[in-house]
Amino acid sequence: MAVAEIDGDRMSFLILIVSASLIAYVPQFFWGERRDLRLAMRHGLALGLIFTGTDHFLSAETRYVPMMPDFLGAFAYELVYFTGAAEIAGALGIAVPAALFARLGLPDLQRLAGILLAVMFAFLVIANFNVAIKGTGVDGLPFGELYFVLRPMFQPIFIVWALYSTGVLWSDEKEPMEPHAAIGHRI
Repeated sequence: MAVAEIDGDRMSFLILIVSASLIAYVPQFFWGERRDLRLAMRHGLALGLIFTGTDHFLSAETRYVPMMPDFLGAFAYELVYFTGAAEIAGALGIAVPAALFARLGLPDLQRLAGILLAVMFAFLVIANFNVAIKGTGVDGLPFGELYFVLRPMFQPIFIVWALYSTGVLWSDEKEPMEPHAAIGHRI
């Protein structure tokens, strides 16, 4: 599979973030004093989002604009570029250590970035359903019709991934959202 094909394919995106998360977690498991699955998952998601966000700018016309529903056609390019920039910004928001935000006097932007990414992933379902309803393919994705029907079902995985990896869901930490409390507690 060519590098440019990975973004449009949700399953490949899932494989990318799982692989990157495992690569981030393996050294922790074998050599680290602390094992942090959420950290590895954040790094995996951040890598995937930087890759796909960049691809929004490189493949807007051939891959992303055709996915847009007709009622958004007038704003297709703007929406594609906005979501690409949002993916890159979200990646930075979840990858920067919370302790750094605290030292800068900022609130915990990792959790905010996780929530905003989850909202973005929810809205991306519109494009996925549009492709499934139209029954059209997407440039660089030589999959059958069944794939495009199943594709929207991957979005909940990404939503939960963003929320879990940033500590919004199922967090054991009862950490206040105040900047000084994050110093030394979360990286």
